[in-house]
Amino acid sequence: MTQNEIDALLYSQADEKYREFNAKIVNTRLPMIGVRTPYLQKLAKNIARNDIDFFDTYSPNGYEQILLYALTAAYARAPIEEKFDRLDKVLPLFDNWAHVDLTVGAFKDLGKHKSEFMTRYSYLVSAPEFQRRFMVIFLMSYCMSAEELPTVFGLYERMQCDDYYVNMGIAWGLSVALVKFYDQTVEFLTKNTFNDFIVRKTVQKARESYRISDERKRELKTMFSR
Repeated sequence: MTQNEIDALLYSQADEKYREFNAKIVNTRLPMIGVRTPYLQKLAKNIARNDIDFFDTYSPNGYEQILLYALTAAYARAPIEEKFDRLDKVLPLFDNWAHVDLTVGAFKDLGKHKSEFMTRYSYLVSAPEFQRRFMVIFLMSYCMSAEELPTVFGLYERMQCDDYYVNMGIAWGLSVALVKFYDQTVEFLTKNTFNDFIVRKTVQKARESYRISDERKRELKTMFSR
């Protein structure tokens, strides 16, 4: 399909009320059509299976177009270095949490190629806000094992900054760590190496979780109330 044909499909799914709603949640500066995410995911999978020229001919320039390109890159069957090349093209265009979180979630190959990802994208640790969040969410999604936990904690320490969506991502990751490795995570948090915002949001997210007992929620509130 040509760029015009693909964009025509996107505009055929435009929903103005959804656009207004989603624009407030996503908080993007990019133009938004108002296409629902399930349709974008379905279209991306179809393109990944059937349109071998897509990555050479499609130029993403709006919220949905950028997300479509990123999802298609994630779903496509290709050598990992080729998929990384495609990610390199679109990652600098991300300007919101949804681009990051949806792409990381769709990019299952990252879990199979963690060392290659960490080597190639080590610069994300000190990158701009949404590129840095990509590393934060990657670590949460694919590296939450007992063996990798010290590495995750160390990188989270280094990545904390003044950017809201980076710090919120770290808090999310730490709350997941509390679910899976409660004692180790509490021990790490007591070192007081995270800023107050991250600690507060970590505890808030943990206390909202159905996977943490009421007793532990009370304990977290007592230990980390600031």
